[in-house]
Amino acid sequence: MAMGLAALFLSAPPLGAQAQEAASQGPLDTEAFRTTYIRLGLNDGEALLYQPRRKGEDAHIAFVYAHPSGNIFAEPPGAEMATRGHYTIMVNVRGAETGDDAYAPALSQAIRYLRTLPHVRRVVLIGHSGGGHLAAFYQNVAENGPAACSGPEKLYPCDVRKVANLAKPDGLVLLDPTLGAFHQASSLDPAQDETGRKSDTDMFLPINGYDLQQRSARYPDAFIRRFHAAQQARNSAVVDEALARLALIQNGEGRFSDDEPFVVPGMGVTSSGARLYQPDVRLLSHTKGAYPLWKADGSIVTTRLQSTRPAMGGQTIEALGTLEQMTQNSTVRRFLANSAIHMAQDFAITADDIRGVDWASAMNSTPANAQGITVPTLILSMGCHYLLVPDEIIYTHLRAQDKSFAAIEGATHVFTPCKPEYGDSKKRVFDAVAQWAAQPGRF
Repeated sequence: MAMGLAALFLSAPPLGAQAQEAASQGPLDTEAFRTTYIRLGLNDGEALLYQPRRKGEDAHIAFVYAHPSGNIFAEPPGAEMATRGHYTIMVNVRGAETGDDAYAPALSQAIRYLRTLPHVRRVVLIGHSGGGHLAAFYQNVAENGPAACSGPEKLYPCDVRKVANLAKPDGLVLLDPTLGAFHQASSLDPAQDETGRKSDTDMFLPINGYDLQQRSARYPDAFIRRFHAAQQARNSAVVDEALARLALIQNGEGRFSDDEPFVVPGMGVTSSGARLYQPDVRLLSHTKGAYPLWKADGSIVTTRLQSTRPAMGGQTIEALGTLEQMTQNSTVRRFLANSAIHMAQDFAITADDIRGVDWASAMNSTPANAQGITVPTLILSMGCHYLLVPDEIIYTHLRAQDKSFAAIEGATHVFTPCKPEYGDSKKRVFDAVAQWAAQPGRF
């Protein structure tokens, strides 16, 4: 039952009395839960289990959360879902890993651990931001086996040894998920290479439509077309170079026997980068379809979702030419596993679409992995960010019959309100997750 209507939530029962009371106490109310540290095998990872002190009627639904970077024990899903009566396990993987496949064994162990708890009958996987492509990757491979990430269409296939016999979650929640490799590829600056900058594709020049004082832009259509064509060409060249280096490594002719450094000048790190849609808010501004919008006044309306974000990415100007923010200081294998994707010559980003991307070419491509997912899935997009259109693309690729897409009015990428009038947007995010999970017959 693919639902793009407010009825999805309006027809759901309200949170149980205990869950409502816990949610009203606030996400950091330590009286609502306790935590337990768990080791997941010798080398795979570690976890922190959030245990609700009072179990509601939906306590049989547990959640597992991971993100492919750093320590995520204190990120919101743990405390937020525990205050609503759900056991939630937060998973860390130690060390510098290559790709999403490296996180799979620890996630599988965490899911199996939750299933040993006597009251847990269903386990739902949660991913936020870059954890969205990790969660979608895991769910697809858990459902369909290693062939789902190792086919000849992949620029860099997964390590099938790491993803065999994964524990299968019963559902999936994606909170403001990114598109995977494309998120990195879309940051590649076509004006920058080893020789310097080219003014005809420099998105930070006033002559091309950038306002240096406001740190915003209104790019002419001709420049947008020129920029995307150049970005596609440079992306293809960089990917081809990485593949050529990988072939040399595999043939014993590389600089090192296992991997080698791979530096990409002008490719942004995290939120930095040459993304036209950050300063020019007309791009990726609204969805094609109408979906539920959780408004600050407590109502839910069905509408075409419109981003309310301000211009972003202004910090990139000072970072141009830096190693830490505007250069992918990576290795051949890590680049191919995380940032490489094929773009066609008709590549373009518009107000409501991204065209000319071979989603299937990347192991961590969220739309490609969505095509293999059949469990009940919720995608929640944050209204004050630039992922509404990417998240609609993921939603339309989902094979699940029970799939839901909605947005939280005024929420930033980290769930907080972008203006005071948007109220407690974080509470609305996790109320929506809890209400979705409580839908009769879903779990």
